[in-house]
Amino acid sequence: MLPTWPAVRCSAFLCLALVTASGCDPGFRVAEEALLPYLTAVQAEDFDRLYCLSAGAAESEELGSDEKTRRAAFENWARSQYDVYLEGRDLGRIELDGHGIALVKMFALGKGTFYSVAETRATGDGAMRIRTDLRFGYGQLDLSRLSPGTTFYLCGTPVGRVHPVRVPSIPREVSLEVLESVSVEWTLVRGGGSGSCAPEWQVASAVPVEGSAHAKRITWVF
Repeated sequence: MLPTWPAVRCSAFLCLALVTASGCDPGFRVAEEALLPYLTAVQAEDFDRLYCLSAGAAESEELGSDEKTRRAAFENWARSQYDVYLEGRDLGRIELDGHGIALVKMFALGKGTFYSVAETRATGDGAMRIRTDLRFGYGQLDLSRLSPGTTFYLCGTPVGRVHPVRVPSIPREVSLEVLESVSVEWTLVRGGGSGSCAPEWQVASAVPVEGSAHAKRITWVF
């Protein structure tokens, strides 16, 4: 969930994106309707859209007394979440606190990592929990077009670990234990619409499921 208000760099993970969702289960349709716009907004750094898709933001009196002030305060907070991602990535460890932005960026959701909606369940009137299963195709990465000196980033274990890999200038092998799969649980709430935001499903939290991470060792030859 969003914090109590006010609260105030480099290569992306490389893969293809795929979403699988059941066309007949209403819970799966909700998952698709809620997650795809949110992932797109995070990757595009679309703060106006994220404001409406983040549970509690548009209704928070602590953000400000009018919508313009609330949007500005939310953008400041959201930018700080991108900083958490960039700083943690460069240090090799991203601390995940339940907010979606850093998690989406770290796992390259909506921009590279395969995921599927595995389970949905209602948790109250206008509230749902969704489990997505993520698979990282690091072993299938085509690195042949990356020039020497290029740095790319791979998720490792425990969850939050990030391995920076720099393409060497001379041929050599790089061997790492990287994340193969993990599950993420999302909490969604149905927003009633506030100000210029339309009624729609919003993301309240996103957390890796404890014990769901699986890793494998992969060797790349440059």
